Order: sequence, then structure tokens, then C-alpha cells
Amino acid sequence: MCIRDRQWTFLGSGWTYGLAQEAALKMREAAGAWTEAYPAMEYRHGPIAITRPGRVTWCFGPLPEGLAAQIATTGGTPAHADRDPMADLIRAQRLAVAVAEARGLDPDSPRNLTRSVVLPS
Repeated sequence: MCIRDRQWTFLGSGWTYGLAQEAALKMREAAGAWTEAYPAMEYRHGPIAITRPGRVTWCFGPLPEGLAAQIATTGGTPAHADRDPMADLIRAQRLAVAVAEARGLDPDSPRNLTRSVVLPS
């Protein structure tokens, strides 16, 4: 996995699908990167078609059997760590910062996001 990779897909199962969505959101916000999130078992039924060299598929929690091999066959990079998925989310957020900085962006001031959403009381 490299900060110069062009696209990231985040996967999760059950509650870790929410982590995958959060990781994708942070990568889009901080780095303006092309990123997506899917339930891990759905990925091989269509979204894997976009996977090729320069694209990373990162799975939070258990990796479905055989998926890493399928990703590698496409030329993509499978990313999975045997650690707490919440700790892995921090790694994804740090990656978003590194990608932003490598692209000359300020991850603390994302483009087109000038302030927090304020809802009327």
C-alpha cells in the first residue's frame, strides 16, 4: 500500500461496515481521493470489477475467505490487519492525512468544507 495509490475501497462486515464507510468519508474529505465502501461479502459480486494495479482494498475485521487472492489476481492490493478494527480505523485516518499532504492539500481545511453543519434548535 502506497500513498500514491489512486483508489481505495474499504470493506467491513456487520458493525465494521460502518467503519469502512467512515474511512472512505475521511479519505474523500481530507485527501479528495476516489474511495468507496462496501459490505465485504458484496464486494466480489460487482465492485471488484474496478480493482486493478494502483487500487487498494482495505478490509476492517475478518477478511472473507479467498478474497485476498481474488484481489491480488486483479493486480489490486489487499490490505488487512489482524488487529482491533477500531485501531485499524485510526490507521486509515492517518493514511488520509498522508495522502492529502502528498497531494499538497491541507487535511485540516478540506476543500469545499468550510464549517461544521449547524442545525437549528
